[in-house]
Amino acid sequence: MKRNDLEWELEDQWLQAVLKEAQKQFNEKVDFKEKFKKDAIETQRQLWQDLGSLSIANGMEQIVEFMEFVDTMKIQKRKHELSRRFQEKYERIIESPYFGRIDFREKGEEREEKFYIGISNLINDNYDFLIYDWRAPVSSMFYDYEIGEAMFECPEGVVEGKLTLKRQYKINNGKIDFMFDSNLKIDDEILQDILSKNTDNKMKTIITTIQREQNKVIRNEQYKNLIVQGPAGSGKTSVALHRIAYLLYKHRDKITPQNIVIFSPNEIFNDYISNVLPELGEDNMNQTTFKEYMHNALGGGLKKENYCDMMEYILASKNEPCYGERINNIKYKASMEFIDILKRYVVYIESLDRNFSNISLKGKLIISSEEIKKLFFNDYSDLPLKRRFQKIRERILFLIEPYEKLWIEEVAHELKETGSYIDKNEITEKSKAFVRAEMRGLYNSINRMTEFNLLDIYKKLFENLEAFAKNSNSEYNEQMIYEIKRYTLENLRGRVLNYEDQSPLLYLKGALGDLPKTSSIKYVIIDEAQDYTPLQYEILNQLFSHADMTILGDLNQSINPFMNVGDYKNIAKIFPEDNTCIINLNKSYRSTMEITRFSRRLLNKEVTDGCVERSGEEPLVLGFSDEQSINERLLSDIKIYKEKGHKSIGIITRTKKEAQEVFNFLKDKVTVKAIMKDDDEYESGILVIPAYLAKGLEFDVALIYNVGNDKYQSEEERLLLYTACTRALHVLNVYYSGKLTPLLDFLI
Repeated sequence: MKRNDLEWELEDQWLQAVLKEAQKQFNEKVDFKEKFKKDAIETQRQLWQDLGSLSIANGMEQIVEFMEFVDTMKIQKRKHELSRRFQEKYERIIESPYFGRIDFREKGEEREEKFYIGISNLINDNYDFLIYDWRAPVSSMFYDYEIGEAMFECPEGVVEGKLTLKRQYKINNGKIDFMFDSNLKIDDEILQDILSKNTDNKMKTIITTIQREQNKVIRNEQYKNLIVQGPAGSGKTSVALHRIAYLLYKHRDKITPQNIVIFSPNEIFNDYISNVLPELGEDNMNQTTFKEYMHNALGGGLKKENYCDMMEYILASKNEPCYGERINNIKYKASMEFIDILKRYVVYIESLDRNFSNISLKGKLIISSEEIKKLFFNDYSDLPLKRRFQKIRERILFLIEPYEKLWIEEVAHELKETGSYIDKNEITEKSKAFVRAEMRGLYNSINRMTEFNLLDIYKKLFENLEAFAKNSNSEYNEQMIYEIKRYTLENLRGRVLNYEDQSPLLYLKGALGDLPKTSSIKYVIIDEAQDYTPLQYEILNQLFSHADMTILGDLNQSINPFMNVGDYKNIAKIFPEDNTCIINLNKSYRSTMEITRFSRRLLNKEVTDGCVERSGEEPLVLGFSDEQSINERLLSDIKIYKEKGHKSIGIITRTKKEAQEVFNFLKDKVTVKAIMKDDDEYESGILVIPAYLAKGLEFDVALIYNVGNDKYQSEEERLLLYTACTRALHVLNVYYSGKLTPLLDFLI
């Protein structure tokens, strides 16, 4: 805004008053923290002085006193931790107390009220709000409205009125760097300033630049399930994390970070986003990946392929003789048709007639096969298969127990009568051992009758795949079904579980009642939603049907051409229609206009999404005779961009093999890191990474390695290349040897 000395003076006076109050409260928290520390030391001193070493010989009284000390120390620890968190909050406030102000006149009132908006509330001793948390109901107007009519929702209802001023600030170290009055668009000075900067090694908060469409997602509680589609750079992940912070703020008495789980694309991304919630003053929620959950749930005993290994196979094994067979296998098991087969198979398995037999002990019938059958099909029919087997086993063992005890007593009496044993305990142990040995066959029979072997159940599906596929409206002919059956059974007999088999196996495990409960989870966030298959959404709904879900993705960034969501319609019908909403984010904020235009032309279709108006260099597409020449140019460009001050440079290859070769060339010439697996740690700087691991990340400079037509050959790889190009914030270079990929034919 044009400088008005009186206005600046008033604003500076307010800032100094806020900082003074924040400093006062900070000092109080430091004093409290020191007091708690001293109290804890004194408690421990008293513990050893008064009680000495703990011994059972000193009696129960000493143990009771010791436990009282332990309880006191636990309370002191909680107080100390709370004090530490408050201290960190005030440190953030002192650094930059607020970023926005709105003046709002409520309907029916004569005067407007000022609301300063920052990362946390600041309230003085008179209970006056000096700063409002960005998540507070009134703060929503800062993101949603321009000057004029406005409203916000609070627990008491809707409050209507008029915004008379909307002001933004940049404050550092107790000084206002600049401020200006603004309207609805928050993507002017402050957003441009933030976007023009170089990236760090962690994702940052976006509370100063949250856009109206993003705020709509962050605060949406109208629907249980939100599906959010947005282009590359639209802030989907940031929105998801800020949504978590908002929910923790609004429902602090009901939920904690332990009640929330986020499914990220890989461990690299988990590390990349790990600072956002702590910067917002919240502890991190549970973070996992679908692969990690699935591998843990399926347990050991099988050789399980990783997602990255499957991607590497898809991209690097096209000349192998079984490639087409494997691809058909992957596509079939990711299809809607196979979901229907799995569902029918579950019904079939649960209704299958069982080979139950009579259970007798010493000629005495304990329970008949008909009675067991009645338990299975009637009494326990509402339970999934494994739980039914467990209940039947428990019932049989319960009925056997008194007969087994009686038999042990009879044997013990006989042993006693022989006079060979004097020791009572020895007689008891001998009797038990004898009876258990005699009953081993019976127990084996019970185990066989109630056995739940998931892998065997899965094998039986493929042994009879033709029968289950016969009723499907299928694009797969009999020969293809036979080949899928043969290929799968060969792998399963070798105890090899390809990635495409793991989701079906996990689905059966859940549908048949063999997965642990997840009732403590109340909110689930699924990022990079386009790379999950409909079957994986069936599993997530199976696991978390009680929880609210936020699903965020971009269909144009489906890196796996054969295993992806296909269309959000495929998953929308999995969730209750009246409680599910699809929201579109329609603007990209990551890249310059030039990079955005270039990347979108790769999509080979009309794109109507907007982008932030930030100009930069045109992307370079550079051809070379061979890969050695590409490597030499890469090295030269890296040095140039480092000298220009760019902090993060991503060299994005098509495969892990290429990434390793590029890394080997660069490692002795520049400081460079490489990410080859999905659980490698993310580090900023110069980074070599395969494209399928780079999703969700961003770099000041993205250097796309070798897009010659012998590399990116097919239409299936168009979205992978698009995803690689959209990682760039400021600079995008594309290198190729020989002929350029036909995917970039718009350049010709």
